[in-house]
Amino acid sequence: MEAVKNVKNEINDLKKRLNELNIQKEKWFSTKENLSKEIRTLIKVVKSIKKHKDESNKNIQKLKEQREGYNKQTGSLISKFKKLNSEKNKILRDKKIKFNPSKLLDRIAEIETKIETEVPSFKKEQQMMKTIKEFKKKLEDSKDVQDLFKELKELSEKITNSKENAEEVHKKIQEEYGKHKEGYDEFMNLTKQITSLNKTQEEAFNNFIKAKNQFSKINKKIQEKLKQAGKFIKERNNEEEINKNQYKNQLLEEKTKEVEEKIKKKKKLTTEDILVLQKKK
Repeated sequence: MEAVKNVKNEINDLKKRLNELNIQKEKWFSTKENLSKEIRTLIKVVKSIKKHKDESNKNIQKLKEQREGYNKQTGSLISKFKKLNSEKNKILRDKKIKFNPSKLLDRIAEIETKIETEVPSFKKEQQMMKTIKEFKKKLEDSKDVQDLFKELKELSEKITNSKENAEEVHKKIQEEYGKHKEGYDEFMNLTKQITSLNKTQEEAFNNFIKAKNQFSKINKKIQEKLKQAGKFIKERNNEEEINKNQYKNQLLEEKTKEVEEKIKKKKKLTTEDILVLQKKK
């Protein structure tokens, strides 16, 4: 039957299309899954970088607080130094002192060392001892200034140490900022990469859904065509059965006429003739 043949051809074409769609569907699903895996891996890296960035921010904040502490300490020491220096200058003016007690102490130590190491003549030693005595007298007269010089010297050393500490912390902050920037650049690059991959993954997923829907439609059509083919085959079988029965009836009529003719002519009937008459009845 031509209708059954046409339906079968349509079913074969649909099955071929179904196989093509299945390959496409699986390809897009595999692409989507691979992209998802890659995205998850990158997200882990981004989370790790963010964790280090957060830790870096905390370190920078702590270092800034340390630097601020050293800067405040330096400012406080400088204020104190200025105040003491003003007091020192006032005393020097009031007492008309024109020498530096600390330098005078250094000079005394230098002369005493020469006496011990060079072994000068008696006369020269007497002169040197006289000089030391005069220097000590000056120091005695400027004892209050001497203490101020000593305190100012200590303050100056503290100021230097405080500034060095602040500078050292500042360098650490700059180093941390360098690491922070590297991490930030990598973080932004990975974020852009993840955004791009998400877009590609979404396209792959949409293509997968599209192929899947088309696959379902084609599969549904195949089922419909199979039902149609089954209906045509059933109709064809029914038609063949009808034709077969008609042929049998026609044959029986012809046989019956032959037997009836024999009876009219009073010929001898065969077993087959008797069976024909029974079937006719």
